[in-house]
Amino acid sequence: MAIDRRTFLVGALAGPLALLPGLARARGGPRFINCRQGEDGHAASALDGRGALLWSTPLPGRGHGMATHPGGRHCAVVARRPGRFLLVLDIADGRVRHRLSSVPGRHYCGHAVYGRDGAALFATENDYEAGRGVIGIYDVAAGYRRRGEIPSHGVGPHELRLLGDGHTLVVANGGILTHPDYGRAKLNLDTMASVLSFVDARDGRLEAAHRLPAALHQLSIRHIDVAADGTVALAMQYQGAASAAVPLVGLARAQEGMRLLEAPAELTARMRNYCGSVAFNATGERFAVSAPRGGLVIFWSADGRFLDHRELADGCAVAPDPRGAGFALSSGRGQVVFTDAPGRPGPHRFPDSRWDNHMSLAG
Repeated sequence: MAIDRRTFLVGALAGPLALLPGLARARGGPRFINCRQGEDGHAASALDGRGALLWSTPLPGRGHGMATHPGGRHCAVVARRPGRFLLVLDIADGRVRHRLSSVPGRHYCGHAVYGRDGAALFATENDYEAGRGVIGIYDVAAGYRRRGEIPSHGVGPHELRLLGDGHTLVVANGGILTHPDYGRAKLNLDTMASVLSFVDARDGRLEAAHRLPAALHQLSIRHIDVAADGTVALAMQYQGAASAAVPLVGLARAQEGMRLLEAPAELTARMRNYCGSVAFNATGERFAVSAPRGGLVIFWSADGRFLDHRELADGCAVAPDPRGAGFALSSGRGQVVFTDAPGRPGPHRFPDSRWDNHMSLAG
């Protein structure tokens, strides 16, 4: 019986798991994990290096960030804030290996990262009654049992990364106070203040903290990526006047503070005070920042020079493409694009899917 494209894609989201032809052929190449929304609800999906859909696993709600185990076997998918689920999937076939729920008094804030040896998973969480951020610590060998937490040293922690020393976590504390009783409402916009904190994962000690100028206290540090040399790229969202034109991209190092970068005025206006995702490329020589409200992906050198931009309507997710100096991109309009990729087909279009905010390179 013939199956048309629409039925095929919807079917990929149905049932507990859908395995797609081509999975075995793709085992040797890169694959990318991205959450998405389709007619049958929310899912986490894997794409191969040519943009083909490998598998799709339903989620209990909208997913946000993904973290890949350094051993290449597992991928942790975290609920969108203020969600309470975290699923650990098998990268090979998408099967659910572990289902976690946030502990009482906490909810997940959208992102997680594995320790360098893969023994622990660290997830940003909200201690919502105390109005403070924490980092939950999960023991991988013990079935991802939560074995404690450390402070994030800020309010509203979102994305976090691990530095090359193997023990310093970099945390984007966006500064926005929330409470699950009020959904995603922002409760402290008049007094909010972001902080980029460098936290020792072993004991929770604050190693360094960088804050924005007082005049930019409504600029929320949301997403970060880290290059091999310890340079942190920042993608931010402004909670002040919509008419304001403020820098939304920055660079930082633990001992050297934070530096805001200027994009051309026309692009700054088009970004509409909102960056969605950031990633260094495989060489660490440049990074990409998405601005989905403006339909832009903007490219910068690792030393902070504006390079170029690409038009991509509602494009948000960015990930490094390990086959060169480019990136994998996806959009809320169902497109998947590989940059700097001569000879590869694209863009790929999935008309029944809305790719979500983030993409993770999974091998």
